[in-house]
Amino acid sequence: MNATTTQVARATVPPVASRFLTRLALLSLVWSGLNGLDVASWILGGPAVLAAAWVSVKLLPPLSWRWSARGGLAFAWFFLRESLRGGWDVAWRALSPGPSLSPGIVCHPWGLPAGPARIFFCGVISLLPGTAVVAMAESHICVHALDNTPAVQAELQELERRVGALFRLERLRETPPGL
Repeated sequence: MNATTTQVARATVPPVASRFLTRLALLSLVWSGLNGLDVASWILGGPAVLAAAWVSVKLLPPLSWRWSARGGLAFAWFFLRESLRGGWDVAWRALSPGPSLSPGIVCHPWGLPAGPARIFFCGVISLLPGTAVVAMAESHICVHALDNTPAVQAELQELERRVGALFRLERLRETPPGL
């Protein structure tokens, strides 16, 4: 082995170690976010973070997807805007004297492939005001909405497009006509 090969061998971090260190850093940030700068919390938090990182590496498979940084920024802005708009809409409907709610179930055909992007999509739907996922099937998702209008379907399609961009999915599945 020559000097160049030795340097390359030392510089290469095994994938398992890289995943462990990444998860350790992320879990440490979560712990710090929950406990602030309380150094004493690390007496319990240190072993808990180490154990959680180790268990996640052993039990969870390596990620097969990556988020786009540009898509992440665009999605963060979209999510903030829609959260504020949706929160204002729900508050307005709740406080208005007339019955301005027309709740219902909207079934939306999947445009995202099965996997992390779909799961993220469902989580975001439930975080946005006025909507909640009530059922998932192989071909579609059912969402409870406070306002059962065609606009809900268009909003779900836009959200799905944005999640696809976040997950670097070049092309979403063709949605079948009708359900």
